[in-house]
Amino acid sequence: FLPVVSPVSTDSKGQALNVNADLAAGAIAGALSADQIIYLTDVAGIYRNWPDENSLIEEIDIKELRAMKFSEGMIPKVEAVINAISSGAKSARVIDGRSLQAFEDALAGKGGTCVRK
Repeated sequence: FLPVVSPVSTDSKGQALNVNADLAAGAIAGALSADQIIYLTDVAGIYRNWPDENSLIEEIDIKELRAMKFSEGMIPKVEAVINAISSGAKSARVIDGRSLQAFEDALAGKGGTCVRK
């Protein structure tokens, strides 16, 4: 796997810019046609009805994901997932980045929310 952290970049005048790490990682995953990109967040995955923890989506295809509406906190993550898959990544998984077990599970293809084409 290839970890991508929040990249700092500069504009043409050398002014520092903060680049969205999720979008940067998605672009890299798409360009590499990665089998999976794992997004770390502070919740267990993508929810149909946040904050109802029973509404965690375990698996969803990109078409259904695009049709859903999300609250402000999840919008950038969902957009990054959609961009990654649209750019060529085969799947994306959104997990709780505060949990080592969640990361181990994601590497084994389980846990969180899996988004497929």
